Parts: sequence; C-alpha cells; structure tokens
Amino acid sequence: MAKEFFVDYPKLRPAVWANNGHLQTLASFFLRSKKSTRVQTKHVVQLSDGDRLVIHDDIAKSWITGDRVAILVHGLCGCHDSPCIRRIAFRLRRHGVRTIRIDMRGVGDSTLISRGHLHAGRSDDLLDVVAKVNQLTPLSKISLIGFSLGANIVLKLLAELPFDHLTNIDSGIAVSPPIDLEYCSANLRSRGNRLYDHYFVSRLTKTVTMRRRKVMNLVDNGLNPMPDRLLDFDDQFAGPVNGFAGAREYYNKCSSAKLLNQIYLPTIIVAAKDDPVIPFDMFDQRLFAPQTELVKTESGGHLGFVGNHPQDPDQFWLDWRVCSWLNSLDD
Repeated sequence: MAKEFFVDYPKLRPAVWANNGHLQTLASFFLRSKKSTRVQTKHVVQLSDGDRLVIHDDIAKSWITGDRVAILVHGLCGCHDSPCIRRIAFRLRRHGVRTIRIDMRGVGDSTLISRGHLHAGRSDDLLDVVAKVNQLTPLSKISLIGFSLGANIVLKLLAELPFDHLTNIDSGIAVSPPIDLEYCSANLRSRGNRLYDHYFVSRLTKTVTMRRRKVMNLVDNGLNPMPDRLLDFDDQFAGPVNGFAGAREYYNKCSSAKLLNQIYLPTIIVAAKDDPVIPFDMFDQRLFAPQTELVKTESGGHLGFVGNHPQDPDQFWLDWRVCSWLNSLDD
C-alpha cells in the first residue's frame, strides 16, 4: 500500500473582495501568476482507439530520474494553459515535481490533431497518458491531479484501476469534481447559475464550429444549429458523437459518484460549500473508500479557493495545499 497523505489543510480565509462563491469562481479565471520561462517539451500521445492528443512535459531543475511526476487534467473548457493548471504546475516544479499538463481531445494543442472530443468519462485517455509517462520515466511515482471535469476523470480512473495495476500511480487529488453529472447539469439550469451554463455551451459550440472547418475526419453527427443549453448540447451532440444514446446515458455511465468506494489509493477530494457550478450537497451521504478524504471549505467557489493564511506566501490557498500534500508522500 502506498503511503497515505499527511492531510494538512489550514482553514481557508477568503479574501475580502472574494467573499462569495461567484466572486471566488471569477477569481479562479482572472487571477494569473506569471508564466514559467522554462521550455516545455511537447509529446503526442497515440490513444488506444487511434486518436491523438498532446501533453506538455515540464521538468523541474532539481528533478532527477525516479522523482515524482504529477499529471494535471483540466476541466470542460480548459486546457494545459488554464490559470489554475499553470499556477499549480509552476509551484510544483519549484518543489521538484515534474509536471505533465494534458490537452485532452479537441482542446489546446490537441484542437487540430484530435478527431474526437473531450467528455467526462475519458479515463481511458488518461490511462494512455499514464502509459506514456511510464515510458518516459519508468521509475517515477505518479500523482493524478484533476480539476472540475478533469477531476471526475481522475476519480473514475482511480476507481477502475485493478488492485495489481501495472502503472506507477500512487495517489490522486480531485478539485471541484462533478461526481454526479446529471445533478450538476440540473444545477446549472437553476436561475442563479444560468450564466455558467451559457458560458460552457457557447465555448463548446464555437470550438465545434471551428473544428468542423479545420479537422479532417472529425467525429461529428452534423447537428445544426447547435443547441444553446448545455443539457441539449450533451443530449444532441456530446453524448451521441461519443457513443452514448443521449445525455442521460452519458451522465449515468461517466459519473464517478457510484465508484468512489472502489478507490484504494490515497485520494483527496477538495470541494467548496459555496461552489455555484458543483453543488456541495452532491457529496452528502456518499460512500467513500477509507483511503479517500473529502476536504470541505466554507468558501472557494469553483476552482477559486482564494484566501489568505499566515503560513502561505500568497493568496492561492489551493496551490499550497496541493504542494504540501504531494511533498508529504515522499517525506
């Protein structure tokens, strides 16, 4: 059994200007730290079904062969360069961790080389990335870190791994995971959250429209016009092009909620009670495996977690918790 996390999470004290879930969520998008000047190496990963995606390999200066690797998985409309992904990768490299930032199918640098599309159940793609990382550094332990939709993918893969799995994965962190996709979809249709629903579907439809022009043999069902609500998008496009009958089957088969008690590797789930995108009551009365800990914060919004604490160098509470948790694995 891999060493369990030493879970140290001082209380999040939200910044005065980000004192509710919506402001915290906006902060996660707009607050950006400076980019690392390190040159990253890009690798194309051949997926099991013949498709491709791109990963970004950033090696810390102090990293040596066999040291830890963290694989970071972005959310629905994100990519390797999303603010929280870039910030945490930069800090992890400063702590000696080699980071792999994924561009899942159809986004970031994978936009024009993937024929398929990202969806919430792409644990098979993540496993292919893990296999690639095992080839690059076969002696390294691997931590999976997912954000939003990517966090659901991480939890799904951790639950699917057999006890005698042949990868080097030994831990996982899931931040703001939509473990019950149908419940989250309904939440986005509520009056106070429709702006997020509009944001997601407008970004997704713009991407599909552009890829239809530029990607040869794109997996497509020719839907036109594209829906203007996320549920309809999932029911009429995302579900069918990914092999599901519609949104209900897609949500049911890809949600990680029913699998959480099957995770046997040390895993941390971070969720905020004021998250407007991922309703916190979704976690109530869930059956978690003994190796999984749910870290609950009163504030934090969706991927925000912006606040001050005396022991942290800056206001990015989440970033420093991720670094300390991963460091504890190798102490």
